[in-house]
Amino acid sequence: MREEYLDPDYLPNILPHREGEMGEAFELLKPLTSGKRPTNIFLHGPAGIGKTAVARFLMREFEKENVTGIYINGWYQRTEVAVLAEALRQLSYPVPRKGRSIDELVEDFFRNIEGENVVFVLDEVDALSEHNVLYVLSRAKVPIGVIMISNDPYAMRHLDQRVKSSLSPIDIEFKKYSVDELADILDERVKLAFHEYDSTAIKVAARLAFKHGSDVRYGLSLLLRAGRLARKMDQELGIEHVKSVDVKEDPKKEKRQGDLEGEHRVVVEAIKELGPDATSSAVFAKYREIGGKGAERTFRKYVKELIELQMVRAEDLPGRGKRRLLKVQI
Repeated sequence: MREEYLDPDYLPNILPHREGEMGEAFELLKPLTSGKRPTNIFLHGPAGIGKTAVARFLMREFEKENVTGIYINGWYQRTEVAVLAEALRQLSYPVPRKGRSIDELVEDFFRNIEGENVVFVLDEVDALSEHNVLYVLSRAKVPIGVIMISNDPYAMRHLDQRVKSSLSPIDIEFKKYSVDELADILDERVKLAFHEYDSTAIKVAARLAFKHGSDVRYGLSLLLRAGRLARKMDQELGIEHVKSVDVKEDPKKEKRQGDLEGEHRVVVEAIKELGPDATSSAVFAKYREIGGKGAERTFRKYVKELIELQMVRAEDLPGRGKRRLLKVQI
C-alpha cells in the first residue's frame, strides 16, 4: 500500500466533480497570466468537499504560467505579522519571528513581490484574528489574486467594510458530493494506493463518508486505516476492513481532525495509533515511523500548537523525569 496517495494533502492530477468550480475560479483569476489585476474569489462550503484542493490545484496551474503562489492557513498564521512572515518565508525571504514591525514586514513583502504576479490563498480566512492583512493585499501595486476559503458562507460579513470594498470577492459555493461522486474520487486514490482490493469496499467507504457530511477526508482516513488493518492481516482491502475501522471512529472527532494540515495530522495519527501508550517519546518515534519529517525540536513545536488548538491534551506522568502522556481530544 502506498499511503501517500490516501493523504488528504496529496494533490492529484485531476479533481473529479469540481470542474465547474475550478473553471469559474480560473477565469476570474486568468488576468494574472497577462499581468493584469484579477477578480478576487471566496470559496465556501462544508469541510472536506474540495475547496482547499481546488485552490492548491489553481496555484499549481498558475505557477506554470509564471504566477507566484502563496498558501496561508489562518488556523496557524492568525495575525498580520504571522501571515506576512509566512508569506515571506515562502518567497525564500525568511524573517525572525520577533523584532520586526508590521510596517517593515509590509515593506519587505512588497519589495519581494515587485515585478511578480501573485495568487495568494488564505485558507480558513475566518480564523484570522486580524484582518488588516487583507487590506494590505488589496492595495498592492502588483497584480494579486486573493483566494479566500471558509466553511462559513457568511465569513465575509465579519470583515471591515473597507476590506470588503477593496477586495470585492466573487462567491463560489461548493455543494456536498453525492455518494457516486465520492466513490469516483476515492476510486482514483485507491487505484494509486493499492495493487489489489475489493472495489465494493470503495462504495462502502463512500456511503460512510456521505453520512459524515460528504467529507472526502473522512473517506480517505477510513481507507487508510482499513488498508493498514488489511496489511496487518495479510489480506487485500475489503468491506470488512472498512466497516471495522468506521465503528472505531468518532465522527465529531474525525471531522475536527480533518481540518489539520500536513505534519500536524501525522502527529495526531501517531497519538491515535499508540492509544494509552502515547508518551511524548513514543509518539515522536511513531511520528517518524509513519512519515513525519520534523526533527524532535520541530515535533515538540507541532505538539505545542496542537495543545494550543485544544486538539491534543498533555498529562504529566508520575515518577522521575519529565514524562507526558498525549491524548487526542475533540
